[in-house]
Amino acid sequence: MRTPQPSSATTAEAAFGVEAARRRLPELMERAAAGERIVLQRHRTPMAALVPLAGQAPTDPSLRQRQVQSLMALQGSGRGCWDPNQRHPARPAPPAPAFVQPVQHLGPPGEAQRQRSFNPRLLAHGSRIALDGTALVAFLADAKGAGKHLEPLLQGIAAGYWIGVVSSVSLIRVLEGPLARGDEALAQRYAKAFDNPQQWHVVPADAAIAAAAVRLRRQEPQLDDSAAIELATAIQSEAVVLVTDHPALAQTGQHPVLSALRL
Repeated sequence: MRTPQPSSATTAEAAFGVEAARRRLPELMERAAAGERIVLQRHRTPMAALVPLAGQAPTDPSLRQRQVQSLMALQGSGRGCWDPNQRHPARPAPPAPAFVQPVQHLGPPGEAQRQRSFNPRLLAHGSRIALDGTALVAFLADAKGAGKHLEPLLQGIAAGYWIGVVSSVSLIRVLEGPLARGDEALAQRYAKAFDNPQQWHVVPADAAIAAAAVRLRRQEPQLDDSAAIELATAIQSEAVVLVTDHPALAQTGQHPVLSALRL
């Protein structure tokens, strides 16, 4: 795939081969709607273009920046980037409960927790929602059901209604997919999507997180180092819920957890 190069025109322009454009069509449509001109090439020859219907970018540059950098614009862009046979694939082996740990006020008392349907609207404005690497990969790779179920949460984060929380371990997981394929441009877009403090808090694995992760591993031996760090990040950040698709995290009793594929 040719690395997108901005044109000298006022409207930004990027070029993509047919296969890359097919794989990243939702993202490219969002970018075109935000004012970017997307040129489609075959054998490096321009053939067509995606352009905004109005013919120009939004008048508010900050609006265009938020649209282009939103994680919502990247849904499905990572198809084929991650190895589905790795030790912790995006989708855990069944059976995994639809709602793993209780969150208060989801339904009438006594109702079986796993039979309830989680409603994101129950999360208060300003709530922090932690998403681990497996959940983010499920969304970016468009794993079965992930986009549909994660969309309300990510839309709320993109709109500033909630705040997303990710650990440095999550970012490593996200970036390793496109970088393993040599797609530097896509990796940069992923990185920029989280570089917005109004939407995302990126939490480094500092000494406090490391110590909390060690304590969690002693309490729950099924957690490996990365899972313990993800859980410690959610707890230390006071996230109301951790969205994950990690089989070991689905068994924790330390924090409310939702499955990325079956919210």
